[in-house]
Parts: sequence; structure tokens; C-alpha cells
Amino acid sequence: MKTLLTLLLILTFGIANCQMNFKPVKPRISEPAKVIILFGSAVILEAIGDGLYDDGQKELGKLFQASSVGLLVASPFILNVDKSKWYWYFLSYTTMRIALFDPAYNLTRGLNMGYTGSTSYWDKGIQMFDPPQGMKIWGHSVVFIFAISIPINNF
Repeated sequence: MKTLLTLLLILTFGIANCQMNFKPVKPRISEPAKVIILFGSAVILEAIGDGLYDDGQKELGKLFQASSVGLLVASPFILNVDKSKWYWYFLSYTTMRIALFDPAYNLTRGLNMGYTGSTSYWDKGIQMFDPPQGMKIWGHSVVFIFAISIPINNF
């Protein structure tokens, strides 16, 4: 009985000592990195989901699309959102989508990364300029650099 009581006292004082010496932990990932990873992941998951859905794997496609939406819904809890900079968040997500969606969708479908479809308004707009595939990939790369520079410079 004395051994059990001694052990209980040691654990109690140990826990109390740990609670008194608690120091808040600094976040390991910077805010710009969180924005880039969160928005990039949401866009890529959506593109993979659309590609799988269009390939006939509807259940798996919907799972990826739902996970994309889940990331975006959870973003206010993950990010330290500054409401006065809402337009930077919007611009960051939009440019990330322009840069990553088509290449991820095309790779999921087994197409060339610079392939341009013919059904969406976005694809029809790109087809008006008729860029070669290499130029389209280069354009996505430039927009991606711009997309990651927004959070780095504004958050």
C-alpha cells in the first residue's frame, strides 16, 4: 500500500511540475508555407478527383473532390486568417488553381501535361491563343511562381 501511495505522489508531483514549466510551442510551419501547402493540396486533390471522375472512377473521384472541399472548409482552423487581407487569400487560391489544376488533371487522365481540352470555357479561351504545349507548361510555371510569391510577400 505504501508503494502505491508513494508512486501516486510521485506521479502527481511530476504532473504538477510539468504543468508549471509549460512553455508555449512556436508553430513549426510558417504562415506562408501553410497557405501554399493548403491551397496547393486542395487544388491538386480537386484536379485528381475530376480526372478520376471523368475516367469513370466516380466513387474514388468523389472522395478526392470531397477531401479538397474538406481542406478548404478546415482552412480557417489551420491558417491564422487576417480578414483584412481576404483578397490576398482569394488571389493566392485563384493563381494556385490556374497553375496546378490543368497539369494535375491531365496527368491523372494520362494525357500530356500541356494538353488543352475543348469543353470548358477555360480551355476554349486557351485555344483562342493556340499556344504550343511547351509554352502552356511554361505559363503554368510562371503563374505558380507568382502564386507562391503572394503568401510569401503578404502573410
